[in-house]
Parts: sequence; C-alpha cells; structure tokens
Amino acid sequence: MLMASNVKPPQTGKNHNFWQSFKHAWTGLRFTFQHEQNFKFHVLIGFLVIVFSAVIQVNTTEWLWLIGVIFIVLIAELWNTAVEYIVDLLVAKQYDPLAKHIKDVSAAIVLVAAALAVIVGLIIFVPYFWQLLF
Repeated sequence: MLMASNVKPPQTGKNHNFWQSFKHAWTGLRFTFQHEQNFKFHVLIGFLVIVFSAVIQVNTTEWLWLIGVIFIVLIAELWNTAVEYIVDLLVAKQYDPLAKHIKDVSAAIVLVAAALAVIVGLIIFVPYFWQLLF
C-alpha cells in the first residue's frame, strides 16, 4: 500500500495571491544572491555607497539619485541573470552565435546601468571630496 506523500508537486500554474507571488520573488532574489557573484558584488558596492553617503550626510535629492541608480544596477543584474538562464535552457549547452549575442547584449544592459551609477556617483561625491581636500 502506497502512503500519501507530504511533498507538494512543483507549481506550474499562476500564483493565486500576492503572498504566493512575493514568496517566489523572494526565492528568486535569494537564489540570485547565493549563486551569482556579480550580483553579490553589486550589492556590496551599493551597501558601501549607502554607508559612505550616510557618513558624509548627502542631501535628500542626492539620496534619491544614489538609491535609484543602485536599484537600477541590481535590476539590470537580475535581468541579465534571467536572460542567461533562459538562453542556457534553450540552447542546451550547445554554442549558438545568436545566443552569444543575446547574452552579450544582456550583459551590456548591466554595463550601461553601472556606467550611469558611476557617473551619478562622481557628480555627487566629487564635490564632497573636493571640499575635504581644500
């Protein structure tokens, strides 16, 4: 006689409520943090920027720009990770030049977002450094 298993089958349908969606999103965020070195790096840099900004006491507008670009970079990294997994799933470890272009363009999204963050950081932080030096 077979005993009923308490293990739920994997979900294949739509989420039924906000909390179910939130749980899946949180799982994806945790998975990305645990498995993607670049995401960890961007989180660390974002954390350091927040700490430094608190120390030098940036103004509200500067906080908004800094938090905005930090999240843009994290969103870009999450997007890049999702695209890489989708492409890898579709090509099944076979080299495909189009798959390479897709992954390169996806990585370029992160590069452009990071460039924006650096530009915003320079605009905000250089005057503070300048003030400290002179």
